[in-house]
Amino acid sequence: MRGRSVNKYLLCIAAVLLVASIAAFSSLVDTKAALRDKTRQIEELEASERSRKNTIKLLAELDTQHTQERERANQTNADLRAAVAAGQRRLSVPAKCPVVRATSTTASLDHAEARAELDPAVAERIVRVANDGDDAIRALNALQDYVRTACPAPK
Repeated sequence: MRGRSVNKYLLCIAAVLLVASIAAFSSLVDTKAALRDKTRQIEELEASERSRKNTIKLLAELDTQHTQERERANQTNADLRAAVAAGQRRLSVPAKCPVVRATSTTASLDHAEARAELDPAVAERIVRVANDGDDAIRALNALQDYVRTACPAPK
């Protein structure tokens, strides 16, 4: 009888070990699935961080580019204003002036377009207005570049 009781104990121990092994295996499978999920989440976060850093780099490059363009344009505009103020550059506009001829037999060889020179103060104001318009266009272009870079269209 003693042999049967040992067999029962061994059978019980084997059953307990089997149940424990199944539970451990199930836990291992669950842990492995959770690890896969966490690994995927980490990869997604790393990709998102790379994308964010790339966007920051592109925005910094755009800022540098637009700043340099603005500085060059401002210098060009300042040079033009100074030249107009000093009388080195003159602004003129096309003009139509009726020609009064003393005699009808006088031949005219002047086929050039008639132009009226602007007063230097008026010319300077016109240059400033044009500069303001150019500044607004540059600012708009910079904003459009920023939006295209920082907020790309969904794919």
